Amino acid sequence: MFSLSANELPLLKDSVSRIEYPPEIQYISALIQNKDTSTLVYESWKGFEMNEGDLRYSKLNVSNENIQFDIAKAVLPKQNKTIRTSISHIKIDGVDWLYFIESNGFKSDAVAYRAKLKGSVLVEQEKISLETTLSPSSNARWHVMNNNSIALVYTDKNCCKLYFSISKDGVRFETPRYIGNTGFMPHLSSFTDGKLLYLFQKSFRSSKEKPNGKPIYITKSHFRVSNNYGQTWSKDTPISLSDETVHDAKAILRLDGNIDIYYVYPIKEGKDLSLWRRCINTNGGLGNEELVVQDDFGNIAKPSIHRLENGKLLVTFVEQGKVVSESDHNIYGAVISDDSECI
Repeated sequence: MFSLSANELPLLKDSVSRIEYPPEIQYISALIQNKDTSTLVYESWKGFEMNEGDLRYSKLNVSNENIQFDIAKAVLPKQNKTIRTSISHIKIDGVDWLYFIESNGFKSDAVAYRAKLKGSVLVEQEKISLETTLSPSSNARWHVMNNNSIALVYTDKNCCKLYFSISKDGVRFETPRYIGNTGFMPHLSSFTDGKLLYLFQKSFRSSKEKPNGKPIYITKSHFRVSNNYGQTWSKDTPISLSDETVHDAKAILRLDGNIDIYYVYPIKEGKDLSLWRRCINTNGGLGNEELVVQDDFGNIAKPSIHRLENGKLLVTFVEQGKVVSESDHNIYGAVISDDSECI
């Protein structure tokens, strides 16, 4: 067991703690909070081939001063498929649901479910009805909109159109809508006024070439805003122009009703990826960028951000090392006191 306490930015190494030490690699996390013991659930893969993966969890106690994490364990029961992933936490009418998919391969057809987590066990599991076929490569994510409908965003399993679908009951989802962009790692968030923020990253061919003469592609994260629950979207806009590559954008609702976006790019060319954040308002205006973790921490990726009931923020991410396939790639956690400065 270890503790995290809130700190000012950028976070120093001693303000960040590793949650897991297994030989697996972790990515996105979801947080279920209650009065007694809360639970952090996250995706864990057996290796970088991503042909086998499951969900793990850590119990935590949250106080005004710090968070205490317990030893991480596997979510039960063991799934029928070799992969269980795409974890999302959805709270509907005061009930906590975990949405996820199960599949036998990273690009194979998957079945979507929702279930409640009781202790270490998924109970009351229900199959989600979709007019589409997902796969782990779809990076599907679910989100509760302000009208209490549940939204699903994902990348087409055949690559790489981005889609948006809604459900009024959280189980049956309507015909998905193509948003007009291709990309990867979609993420959806809502402003307090009901507008939606759709985040995604897409690849561009650069002017640089590999030693074999093939072009080098870069990845940059973008956003689009909708003021009519996904019927139409604003033009796609880069989250940051500070570097040619911007990855892994995630969002969290601010206490003032705007949204903070967390993302990664190198603080200098050739350096490891650093974690940044900035505010975005409902008109698409962006605030100043803030460095979240001191840049000497390592090569950061896959942030997830959770609003704690005391108003502070829990951020999780992985440190993937200079050579990604040779590092531990385990999940870390830190607590942040406040939202970013907004415009």
